[in-house]
Amino acid sequence: MSSLRTLLYGLLGVVTVTSVLAAQQPLDTIGPIEKQSNPITPENPIPRRSYSIAPVYPADARGIDGTATVTLVATLDATGRVVEIRKARDPLVMSPAVPAPTPTALRVAAEGFVREAAGALSRWQYDPPARAPISFSVSFLFKPGLETVSTQTTTTGGNLSSGIGGLPAPPAAPGGPNQPIRVGGQIKAPSLVKKVEPVYPQIAQSARVSGVVIGEVTVGADGRVTEVKILRSVPLLDQAAIDAVRQWEYTPTLLNGAPTPVIMTVTVAFTLPPTAQ
Repeated sequence: MSSLRTLLYGLLGVVTVTSVLAAQQPLDTIGPIEKQSNPITPENPIPRRSYSIAPVYPADARGIDGTATVTLVATLDATGRVVEIRKARDPLVMSPAVPAPTPTALRVAAEGFVREAAGALSRWQYDPPARAPISFSVSFLFKPGLETVSTQTTTTGGNLSSGIGGLPAPPAAPGGPNQPIRVGGQIKAPSLVKKVEPVYPQIAQSARVSGVVIGEVTVGADGRVTEVKILRSVPLLDQAAIDAVRQWEYTPTLLNGAPTPVIMTVTVAFTLPPTAQ
């Protein structure tokens, strides 16, 4: 009997280790558990994250001082564990190194970014979802010498929350205090009082990429931008737009005399300088 119990415990240990290792290896296509995911709604929101670790900057990217955003899709089971991870897209690695890194160096760096992001995400723990399984996107912004920034959102673009290395606040209840309201109708857009122009990425200039990035921002009660979500993407320009918009400041919006956070749309235009056209 004791031998049978030992065998069962050993098998359970193998299953547990196997599931963890599987979660660390991101899929390239939608997996079997994600296919069963329930929609994210106010009644079934992204649950509160109860434990997380920040990914480390990969050694594979140190030689080129690479910067990249890794976007993964996490699927939670009924206990709030990350049981499946999918790579949403291949990360674009940017480097200031001169001469420019070789395609092989960029590919190795990209693989390192994905590996570290998936390895950290697989160890995150959430409160049990209202209806499991549930899937949502998590993006990691890697910059050399800085702590990794993480942002999570629904795979369809709602319920945005973010944190820097630590734990995010739980989603606010619909209609609750300090819940952002959308600009429109009688809710006028606040006035922009501080605008920081984006830094045109050299890689985008070299590739002759220009265009308009459209984002949805949450402006806090104090007029500072707290969240940015890309609605219309120009991949080589998105992060530069986000970095600039996060520094914008507005006049506070008053609702019944009280400062209130709002959600609004902004645009950031990138035009190639004459020498690059």
